[in-house]
Amino acid sequence: MKFKPVFFIAWLAIFFSSCERDDICAEATPVTPLLVIDFFDIENTTEPKIPTGLIVVENGETVGLEFNTSTISIPLRTDVDQTNFLFVLNANNESEETPENIDGLGITYVRIEEYISKACGFRIIYDALDANPSSQNDDAWIQDVLITNTTVEDETSAHIQIFF
Repeated sequence: MKFKPVFFIAWLAIFFSSCERDDICAEATPVTPLLVIDFFDIENTTEPKIPTGLIVVENGETVGLEFNTSTISIPLRTDVDQTNFLFVLNANNESEETPENIDGLGITYVRIEEYISKACGFRIIYDALDANPSSQNDDAWIQDVLITNTTVEDETSAHIQIFF
């Protein structure tokens, strides 16, 4: 039997067509975004302010995220339509003059699943964002909360501003 190049080329075409571009999830592919929060001075609402010794803990979790910046990015839950956080100010300060101060922030939203590709699967976009602050004591350090973007689909700008 004589080798026929036409059959070989057809076999190669079928073999290579079975590998799809979607078999690999590119690193630049968008993923479920984080919630971006900016902190501002309550006295000068255009001036960013760094909360001293800030630790953010999701209610029920034992490990928190520690920050030392006026802008933070934190994950929202993907399995329910609400995430409850505790914002602990002066968490690492052992001074009697500035004791830790704990305020809560309940964030509600509508989850929208967005299909990316076969290899990457889905990502969650959060819509109809709302924030409800609460305090565990009479001396709340969070004075005001402003929603600046009700849809969390990327991390290019802040979604919430906290004034203290």
